[in-house]
Amino acid sequence: MHRLRTLLIRFVLSLLWLSCATLVHSQHSSRLLSGVVIDSAGAPVANADIAFDSSSGTAHVMSNESGAFSLTVPADAGLLRVSSPGFLTDTVSISRDSFRSSLEVRLMPAPIAARLDVLTNQDRIPAVANNQFAVSNRELEVAGAQTIDDVLRQVPGFSLFRRSGSLSANPTSQGVSLRGIGASGASRALVLLDGVPINSAFGGWVYWTRLPRVSIESVETYIGATSDFYGSGALGGAINLKSRILDQTFIDTETSMGNKVTPAFSFLSGISLGVWTITASGQALRTDGYIPVAKDQRGTVDTPAGTADISGSITLARALPQSGRGFVRLNSFGESRENGTPIQLNNTRNASIDIGADWTAERIGDFSFRAYGGGEIFNQNFSTVTANRNSESLTNVQHNPSQQLGAAFQWRLSSIRHNSITAGIEGRDVRGHSAEDTFNAGRTTAHIDGGGRQNSLGLFAQDTLQVRSWVLGIGTRVDRWTNRDGFSERVPVTGSPTFIDFPDRSESAWSPKLSIWRSFANGFSVGGSIYKAFRSPTLNELYRSFRVGNVVTAANASLSAERLTGGELGGSFRGLSDRLTLRSNFFWNVIDDPVANVTLSTTPALINRQRQNLGAIKVQGIELGGTISVSKYCEISSEYLLTSSKVLRFPASLLLEGLVVPQVPRNQVNFQVTYVAKRWSAGAQGRLVGQQFDDDQNLLPLKKFFSLDAEVSRKVSSRASLFLAAQNLTGVRYEVSKTPVLTVGPPALFRVGVRVSNLGK
Repeated sequence: MHRLRTLLIRFVLSLLWLSCATLVHSQHSSRLLSGVVIDSAGAPVANADIAFDSSSGTAHVMSNESGAFSLTVPADAGLLRVSSPGFLTDTVSISRDSFRSSLEVRLMPAPIAARLDVLTNQDRIPAVANNQFAVSNRELEVAGAQTIDDVLRQVPGFSLFRRSGSLSANPTSQGVSLRGIGASGASRALVLLDGVPINSAFGGWVYWTRLPRVSIESVETYIGATSDFYGSGALGGAINLKSRILDQTFIDTETSMGNKVTPAFSFLSGISLGVWTITASGQALRTDGYIPVAKDQRGTVDTPAGTADISGSITLARALPQSGRGFVRLNSFGESRENGTPIQLNNTRNASIDIGADWTAERIGDFSFRAYGGGEIFNQNFSTVTANRNSESLTNVQHNPSQQLGAAFQWRLSSIRHNSITAGIEGRDVRGHSAEDTFNAGRTTAHIDGGGRQNSLGLFAQDTLQVRSWVLGIGTRVDRWTNRDGFSERVPVTGSPTFIDFPDRSESAWSPKLSIWRSFANGFSVGGSIYKAFRSPTLNELYRSFRVGNVVTAANASLSAERLTGGELGGSFRGLSDRLTLRSNFFWNVIDDPVANVTLSTTPALINRQRQNLGAIKVQGIELGGTISVSKYCEISSEYLLTSSKVLRFPASLLLEGLVVPQVPRNQVNFQVTYVAKRWSAGAQGRLVGQQFDDDQNLLPLKKFFSLDAEVSRKVSSRASLFLAAQNLTGVRYEVSKTPVLTVGPPALFRVGVRVSNLGK
């Protein structure tokens, strides 16, 4: 196995080197395709990403400052795909006759959830995009990782609660952290799909395996506090996944098989009926998984951590005047997981509906509306394992149902010269509870239940003013939320029951943001911003206790919101005819009352913790990154993140002051290489993660590691391509957690598959 892994590494690296060093000449005749990219107001869109896909290959170029573009493409008919941060991706079918005239591509404003940064969306000042990282469709296609969360690990500072990915991790550990602000089960970043939040309404984590790879057009990540637009949940940033939208009849599929018995199938299909389109997507994925406990600590109870997932959605959409669009989408997701022992199991059922519309009213502006609702049932078993790990016994069985309703409305006026105004309103209602039976020696000891309801309402506005090379952005948002109907009940088999009726509690938050940037003629841009942000605790943190190994963490109904105050200074450079981009950023944040798992007592058999508001943590660091287009086929990028994240104060336990925040490495380095040509495509993504701690007392360090993912694919026809992908190609069994039993990451994972595309041909 080691020899095979070594040969694969050499093969992939050799292919990438030769691909970047050698120009591949097309054997087909070619012609010049030219045009201009503009926004809904007729203003040029600079630096838009233009890709032309045909049976002969892919051509790629960026629009210039005037929105104009031209590229040499094969004379075949194909599909022109135009995208830019802050806009909906537009696709144009190109026939042979289209080469004779210049094209005009009009991009419409992105929906509510894509409002990553109005400055970037409207004014196209490069420096403003310092914190924005886009993973394009082309990068998704050559990423060796199988799930979206593992693909996003190439974004600097992106991590889940633990180092493991969604293929093997318990759902409650799949919350997102960005920029070292401290990982937790609940995300400190908001994740959205086409404008609709997909974080669990009850716990804040994300079910990453519900997202079919072939249905995602691109992923935009904004690193840094964005509560001024998104409110709670966006303490560390926002991630927007954009679905592919094609107004024609088509079907795309991806089928693969990997080691550890890992079959997967996903599809995206659509039917065009004039102004109406019907789109369906789905994914079925399962894996036997691997044994997460380190080999030298395993016992007879240790089994592989595997999963079986199935998801699907169907969307009915209608074209609206002036390139608008309305849609209704039904979603369903089911999951069944094994978590490393025979008893520790969990399953999830989720169903939801999304309704949206985007339209433009002449002289009034652009409008977006989103409404969503759904229900989720999350069930989980916990156990206690003996010290020699040769036996286990059931301790808890949990049943966690929850429901949510939400809506958001946004208006944007960009027709005023040098000025762009955005305003909106957003509301959400979440209710849920955690019903639990406890056991001892196989017998039921008590029934425990706890839960409540949370209502929230937010109003936001932003004004962006551009005067020559200066851009000034002022944003503000006010939120108010109420925790209602909270309760905790314990009914023992023997003894008296207890019931606590928690009083209703309300909190408010003001999230302002001020940004100023300046660009220079030589390609340099500099700027900075100051801001406030917040995150309200989830129902899961308030009312649900949980167990991981021999660590028990209790809920806390008295938790208050986390509040962040921070700022950043940065700069960027674009040169070599826009083929080279460099960026840097220094940031500092102070988070008051962060929610953390605080250790209360420790024994050889059990560690007791409780969610508590720490006094404050301080996070500061430096981001460095760069991208270079070696040729029209090959691109290389890299990012480095240096983070210092420490407990600033905690009066309840002075021993924690000055210690490193758990799950935050000091150093992270990522690099990506992509190569896309006529027949061959390849990519590699490397990640170096420094040492971090698994506990608040810094007694359980996790060693640094390096991991490499890669993929190679080849077109075998105009519609089909074969691929070979590898995850953790180095095979390092990196440390994931110490509870205090050591668990490790996956071995090298390989898969082979076929992609079939039929875009209405």
